[in-house]
Amino acid sequence: MRPSRLVLIGLLAFCLLAPLPEASAGTIPGAPLLQSFGSGVTKAMPGHFALATGAGGELFVGNVEGVLVYDGVTWELTELAGRSPGRSLALGADGQIYVGGYDTFGRLARNGEGRFVYEELLSRAGLRDVQRHVGIVWEVLARPEGVYFRAERNLHFLPYDNGNPERWPLPEEARSFYVVDDQLWLRVQGQGLVRFDQGRFVPVPGGASFADVPVAGLVERPDGVLVVAENGLHRLGGNGVQAVPGEGSDVVRSTRSYVVQALADESLVVGSLDGTLFRLDRELRLRERMALGAFAVHALGLDREGGLWVATEGDLYRLALPSPWSFLGPEQGLVGTPLDFAWHRNALWLATSRGVQRLRQTGSGLKAERLDWTRFEAHALLETEAGLLVGLREAMMVLDPGKEAPRVLWGGAPERGIYALERSTFDNGLVYALGSTELVLLRLHDNRWQASAEIPLEGISVNGLEELAPGELWFGDTRGPVQRWRIDTATGKVLERTRFDDARGLVVTPREGTFVYQLDGQLRAISGKAGFRREGERFVPDAAPPYTLVDKPHELLVEETPLGAFAYTRRQLWHRPPDADRWLAMHPGSPQAVGYANLRVNRDGVLRIATWSGLLQYDPETPAPQPSPLHLGMETVTARGPDGSVLRLPTRTGDQPVEVPAGHSLSLRFAMVSMESGAEFRYLLHGVTPEWSSWADRDLFIRALPAGDYALEVQARTRTGRMAPGMIYRFRVLPRWYEQWWAIGLGLLAVAGFASLLTVWSVRRRTERYLMENRRLEARIAERTHELEELNRRLAELVTEDALTGVANRRALESGLRREWYRCLDQRRPLSVLMIDVDHFKAYNDTHGHLEGDAQLRRIAQRLAAEHDPQRELLARYGGEEFALLLPGVHRDEAARRAERIRSAISASDIGMTVSIGVAGYEPDVQSDPENLLRRADAALYAAKRAGRNRVEVDAG
Repeated sequence: MRPSRLVLIGLLAFCLLAPLPEASAGTIPGAPLLQSFGSGVTKAMPGHFALATGAGGELFVGNVEGVLVYDGVTWELTELAGRSPGRSLALGADGQIYVGGYDTFGRLARNGEGRFVYEELLSRAGLRDVQRHVGIVWEVLARPEGVYFRAERNLHFLPYDNGNPERWPLPEEARSFYVVDDQLWLRVQGQGLVRFDQGRFVPVPGGASFADVPVAGLVERPDGVLVVAENGLHRLGGNGVQAVPGEGSDVVRSTRSYVVQALADESLVVGSLDGTLFRLDRELRLRERMALGAFAVHALGLDREGGLWVATEGDLYRLALPSPWSFLGPEQGLVGTPLDFAWHRNALWLATSRGVQRLRQTGSGLKAERLDWTRFEAHALLETEAGLLVGLREAMMVLDPGKEAPRVLWGGAPERGIYALERSTFDNGLVYALGSTELVLLRLHDNRWQASAEIPLEGISVNGLEELAPGELWFGDTRGPVQRWRIDTATGKVLERTRFDDARGLVVTPREGTFVYQLDGQLRAISGKAGFRREGERFVPDAAPPYTLVDKPHELLVEETPLGAFAYTRRQLWHRPPDADRWLAMHPGSPQAVGYANLRVNRDGVLRIATWSGLLQYDPETPAPQPSPLHLGMETVTARGPDGSVLRLPTRTGDQPVEVPAGHSLSLRFAMVSMESGAEFRYLLHGVTPEWSSWADRDLFIRALPAGDYALEVQARTRTGRMAPGMIYRFRVLPRWYEQWWAIGLGLLAVAGFASLLTVWSVRRRTERYLMENRRLEARIAERTHELEELNRRLAELVTEDALTGVANRRALESGLRREWYRCLDQRRPLSVLMIDVDHFKAYNDTHGHLEGDAQLRRIAQRLAAEHDPQRELLARYGGEEFALLLPGVHRDEAARRAERIRSAISASDIGMTVSIGVAGYEPDVQSDPENLLRRADAALYAAKRAGRNRVEVDAG
C-alpha cells in the first residue's frame, strides 16, 4: 500500500484484501460506462438523426446543421447543399459515406486539405429541374452493388461503378426500409412487412401482422431473422412470421421501440422514443435498462472499438455495452471521491472525501446512504468477522457486529487520523493502522477490537508497508531509503531499525524517496525510475515486469487477488491471470475510468477500482468486444519557408525520404482515430532530441534544421493506454547553395590555385598562407559546430509559440490554465477566461484567400495582444480563428467588462471585422477541474454566436 498519497493529496487508502471472496446475492449492479457529448462539446445544435462509422474509423453523425465528423479528438461540421440537415447516413461498400438530407443526397469525400466535403449526387441519379425536389431522404441503404436513397415519393438507386441509375415510385403508405441478407425489406402501412424486388412488393407469410404496427428493425440471427416491433418480438423464417414469447417481448411492448442494433455477442440493444435504452441477451432476456433522459433515441451505431453510440434529439452518447466493466457514481448515489471500499453485511461500504457511505440492493432498487459518522473525509475500511474498521481524518472507529452506530477506537482530533488499514498476514487478531505520524496496533480482545499500542514513525512518510514475517515490517519512504522494523507486537516496542540505502544496493533518487511492494512472495522497491528486488540483506536492480510495463514507475501499485495480480498507475492497468506469466493490458475504454487509485476484490467476489469520479466494477465472466487495431499516420505535413511560403509534403515515406527545402520549418499533424477517449502522441527525432517527448496532442512544430537525413519516430496511444503500432517518418533537409558539392568543389579549386600561386612567390609565404587558411577553416568548422549545437538545443525544447500569430499556442494555454488554476485554488482567488472567436472568418477566407486570411489573423492577434497584460495574463490561439485570454485573480463581472472593451476595440479598429466573446469565471475548488472553465466559456461563446455575433455572453453558472 502507498499511504503517502493520502497524506499528501487525500486520495488513497490501501487495505489488505480479505483472504477469500464470498459471493453474495446482494452484489451491487453498476451502470454501463457512458460518455456524453452535448452541444458544448460538438459545437453543433442539438438534434441528431443518424450514425455511421467510416472506413477510417471516424464517426459520422447526421445533425440538424449537416453532418458532424468526429475523429476521437475534434468535432467538425460538414454542411450539405442548401444547409440541409443530415437526415440519413450509410457506409458504402466502396468505403465512402453516403448522406441523405432535404431535397438532396450525395456522399462525403476528402478535399486536398484532408477535410470532408459534401458532393451532391442528384445529377448523377439523372434528376433534372423539378425532379430534384426529392423532399426528405429518410433512409440511405448500402448494398454490395450500390446505394439506395429512400425519398418521400421515390426510391433511388446508384451503383458504385458509375452504371445506370434507377428509380422506383413509392406509395404514400411506404414506411421504413431494412437490409437483411443483402435484400431490401419494407413495411407498408395497411399491408405489413414485404420484400422489395425491383419495384415489386413481395408479400411475406405472416407479414400482415405489422400492417398497423411500427417495426423498429430486423436483426439477422443464427435461428432466423428477428423482427423487433411495438407489439413485441417475432421470428421471420421459412414458415413466415411467428411471435416470440418471453421477457424480451414484454420489455419491447412496454416502450415505444424505435431503433435496434445487434451487438457482437448476439445480444441486441433497443432504443425507444421515450428516451429508454435496453439490452436483451442472446436468449432475449433483459440485461440492462438505461433511461437517457426525455429525448427520443433516433439512431444506434457501433464504432471500431466496440463502443455503442446513441443519437438522440438532445445529446450524443457512447456506451461500453456489453462490457465486463460497469460504474458506480453519482447516478447510483455515490457522493464525493471514493478512497476505499469494503463488502460488509451484504452492502458496499465506501470511505470517500465526503465521509462514510453505504450502498445496498433492496427489493425496490439500489439504496444509497450517507452516514453521519464524521464531518471530514473517511480514508480506510477493513472488513473483519469482528466488525468493520473505519479510518477517518480525526479518528478510527469500528462498527461492531449487530450494532448500527460505531465506537471510537483511537484519536478524536483532526490531526489524529488513520489513512490505511492492513491486517497482519501472520496474526489474524492483529491489524496495522497507519496515521501520518504514528503506527497504531489493533488487537482483538474478547472478539472486540481495541487499540493496544502506538508507535511513532519518527519522520517516515510511509510509501508502502509490507509484513514479511511476524512483527517484521518494511516501509517505503517518500523522504528516503527503505526501512525494516522489527517490533514486539504485544508491547509495540521497536526492537530493530535497518536502513537499506546506497550501501545496500538500493540507490535512492533524490527527492523521489522509495516505495515497496510484494509480488510472488518477493519484496520489491522503486526509487524514481529505477526498480530493485530484495536478495537477502541487499537489493539488486530489477528489470522484470510489472515495473517495466508502466510509463511512470513512481506511481506503480501492485495487488495480488484471487483473480490474479494487478499492476496499475493512475492511467495504466495490467493484469496477470492466476497460474500465468504474461501481463495483459486492460482498457476499460471510458473517461470515467481515469485516475486508478485503489484496487481490491471484495468479499462479494467483485473486483472494484476507485477512480477520480467513481468506482469501476469488473466482471471477468462478461467478454469484452475486441476492438479493431489502431492505425497511426500523418494527417498533414507542411513546410514553411523564411518568406512565409507554404509547401505541402507527402504524409508517407517510401524507399526515399521526403525532401524538405533548405531553411524550411515543418508543421506535422499526427492522426489516429479512436473513439475510446481521444489520442496522445509522443515523438523522438533521432540524432536531435535525446529522448522521447512527453505525451501531448497531435500537432508538432520543428524549426528549420541543418542539411541532412532525419528519422522522426512517432508513438500513439489512447488516453486509456491502448497503444498503436509506431511509425517512422523519414525526411531529408536539402543543403543551401553554398553547401552543394559543386560549390564546395569550386571553393577547393580556388584555394588550390591560390596556394599554387603563392608557391611561385615564396615557399615561406606559401607556408604562412597555408597555415592562415588552415586556421580559417578550423574557425569555420568550429562556428558551424556551435551553430549545429545551438539548433539541436533549441529543437529539443517544446515550442509554445503559435507559428502563425506569434501568441502562445494551445499547449501553452493548457499548461498555463493548470498552473493558474491551482495557484488561484491555493490563494482562494477567482479565475476567469475569455473565449474569443472572429466572426464570419470562413466567409472572409473564401472571399480573400487563405494567405490574406492568415494575415488578417495576425492583425487580430496583435490587437488582442495590445489589450492584455503579458506579465499577469495569458493570450493564446485556441485553434483556427479562436483565441483564449486567461485572467487570474479577475472576477467574472470584471472579466465581462474587459471582454466588452476588447469587443469594442476590435469593432472600432480598421481591421474591418468583429469578434464574439464568451466569458466564464469562478473561484476554483477541489471538486471541479480546469477544463470545465474552458467548456463554460466555450458554451457562452456559442451562445454569443447564436445571438447574432459581435457581442459578449457571460456564463450563468
